[in-house]
Amino acid sequence: MATTPHGVAFDPVRIGLLLDWPVGVPANTIEPVTLAFEEAYASKRTPRRIELVVEEAHGLPLHAATHAIAGYRRLVDAGCVGVIGPLISDNAIALAPVVDECQVPAISWCGTERFHGAYCFVLGNGGCGEEGQLMAAWLAREGHRKIGVLHEISPNGEEYLQYFRWACRDYGLSLVRMETITQMPERLEDSLAALRDARADALAYIGFGYPSILLAPIFERLAWQPPRIMTTAIQFCYNKPEWMAALEGWVGIDQYCEDNPLVTPLLDRFERRFGRRPHTNTVVNLSYDTARVFAEAIVRAPLLTGPGIRQGLERIRFLPSATGGPRTHIAAAPWDHKLFKGDWLLYRRIEAGRTVFVGTFEPPA
Repeated sequence: MATTPHGVAFDPVRIGLLLDWPVGVPANTIEPVTLAFEEAYASKRTPRRIELVVEEAHGLPLHAATHAIAGYRRLVDAGCVGVIGPLISDNAIALAPVVDECQVPAISWCGTERFHGAYCFVLGNGGCGEEGQLMAAWLAREGHRKIGVLHEISPNGEEYLQYFRWACRDYGLSLVRMETITQMPERLEDSLAALRDARADALAYIGFGYPSILLAPIFERLAWQPPRIMTTAIQFCYNKPEWMAALEGWVGIDQYCEDNPLVTPLLDRFERRFGRRPHTNTVVNLSYDTARVFAEAIVRAPLLTGPGIRQGLERIRFLPSATGGPRTHIAAAPWDHKLFKGDWLLYRRIEAGRTVFVGTFEPPA
């Protein structure tokens, strides 16, 4: 619906949401975006309403990348001048050239470094290089030296492994055995048994993470419960209650921090608007922040077109973030499209069916 400042009708600005992955609770993604857009207009931060257009187009790894590509193109054809998504790396890699071709900026949550271009922006729900560094630092700080690695063949898995190996070298960690699995593993128990028999004193899971929810009964059968850390795969625990139980005991890379002063006020406003209070969940904060970034880009855009929104995004500086630790902020520049700055990644552990904050990155002594 058009807005009418001064009695003159103005069309809303259309922003798309590309759901290229079956998120556990879609409302936890859609409702925070809606809240951010409503707040931007109600506070007169934006002169026009922002209309959200949702396109559900599941691509890789469950389906084909062409679904996600077609979904993005439909959002462009619907008049969107910016798109939230793709959400995961597999589809981001496939979409990058399409985004630049269409000249409608996309903010992806991907961790890959291969989503780059004039119109490609990243507000990462993790980062392959950063996570490898954080995982190795935690292992070293905890005193583990002989590391077993469960490495997943996936676009993220290859990037994670490269950076993790470099960090292990820097921190004096020895990789005593590496077992490589697919995203649909058939011999997962054999791989885990081999890592146990190699006498690894800690386990690192490197990959996108879908197989990780299958490991709990295997640990029981093998009578092996090593200290263990994984990538942002730990965030699968937010999708379903049974997945929280399946990942009990793992430390992982996350982005939810109770000490961030923006978190509780955001949840309070969310509860007043939607009548429910979400459980500890990175997705709510990240969705809200992504929408706020587009709202700020609209304010700064010289023209409400794809190229204009791109320039608006590149003019954002020191935007406070509800995602990450207390000193996380969001910024960009013409040649800097990785938007998170500061302690945007941190550690959480799953204990007794909930996640517990462990800390932020500290290099080993």
